[in-house]
Amino acid sequence: MKLKDFRLDFEAMLSEVVYGHGFLHYGYFPDGPPATPSLQALGAAQQAWFDRMVAEIPSQVTTILDVGSGTGANALALTARGYQLECLSPSTQLNAMARAKLPESVRVHDTGFEGFDVPRQFDMCLFGESFHYIELAPALAAIDRYATHSALIFDYFRRPGVERGVDSGGGRRQTHAEFCAALDQNPGWQIAHDEDVTEAIQPTFVILDHVKNAHVAPFLTRLRGEFRRSRPVLGRILEWGLGRRMDKIVRPSERSERFAERYEYRLIRLARRGPG
Repeated sequence: MKLKDFRLDFEAMLSEVVYGHGFLHYGYFPDGPPATPSLQALGAAQQAWFDRMVAEIPSQVTTILDVGSGTGANALALTARGYQLECLSPSTQLNAMARAKLPESVRVHDTGFEGFDVPRQFDMCLFGESFHYIELAPALAAIDRYATHSALIFDYFRRPGVERGVDSGGGRRQTHAEFCAALDQNPGWQIAHDEDVTEAIQPTFVILDHVKNAHVAPFLTRLRGEFRRSRPVLGRILEWGLGRRMDKIVRPSERSERFAERYEYRLIRLARRGPG
């Protein structure tokens, strides 16, 4: 299993156990950071993220194609609200988790958006932190093919001047300006809503940094020391196999500062233009 896939599986498990909902997206803090940074506060903010996303879905939408559906947590909550969904993701591990929780009526496709091919359309294409993984031109072409009414993007974009690939993860991460310029070449679509919510997302990383720096890193440091003291042979094997990764984990994290410098998080709704 790739490290990225393991990380996603771990985050999904943590979300299920700690928060009870299985969301993989960031938290949304419209009132600013919580007084006490905790995983419970992050779980509540993930629910707020979902609620803000749902509030932007037009009343005309009934059928939704959930692109990059993750563990299926968003799809399950949307199904409970009466929407009819199909899901797709290239991650077989996450799709297995989604199929285990979703009703049989919700189809889950093992594919990326670029390779998706079905003979039907949907009222809306939904991208919950998945749009940055897709090449821009094919993504817009697929939206035009499958969405009859609208598309909703709740995701982050590179800031101008930030190089691609500055972080791991394999994302395409276009800038907002690049997105708008490409959309201008698609006359069938227009931006109906475009909101910068970076400040409301950033507390996610304040909490994650706090949990890592105040709890995970000290625990891991103590654990390594105990292995070296009481199990020296096993300790050497552990350091040989995982030492570099553990060094990275215990290094102080400053994601909350880097995120706002490198990315802008936006809630964008696209609407199909009417005839004429």
